[in-house]
Amino acid sequence: MSDPIGVPSRAPHARIERVIASSRRLTCTLAVALAACGDGNIGGGSGSPTGPPADPNAVSVGNNFFSPTSRTVAVGTTVTWTWMAGASTHNVTFSDGPTSPNQASGTYQRQFPSTGTFTYLCSIHGASMSGTVVVE
Repeated sequence: MSDPIGVPSRAPHARIERVIASSRRLTCTLAVALAACGDGNIGGGSGSPTGPPADPNAVSVGNNFFSPTSRTVAVGTTVTWTWMAGASTHNVTFSDGPTSPNQASGTYQRQFPSTGTFTYLCSIHGASMSGTVVVE
């Protein structure tokens, strides 16, 4: 729009500025509301859990992590690795041989009949996704 002598009016710009300001207020309101609904895990649901699984013989398998990365158990203990919901394909590969299948859900178990330190990793993702079971 322009006035009678051809100078553009500020009315369209003022409207756009109001829409932008309104959008910013809505974005801030939604951010505050979502933060209030959180569980304290700043990274959301896709990162590492805030603590180890409740079962002292359990390990969670998530997207590029094991949690916890180290477990200490007694001789004869069976440790269970459980794939978290939404996890991509991983495996549990021990340096002394045993290996789980490549999988994106389910569980894998291994019994530890003797003392020692048993290191493992996801052979798909390498050393950045690794862990240890210490058997005492």
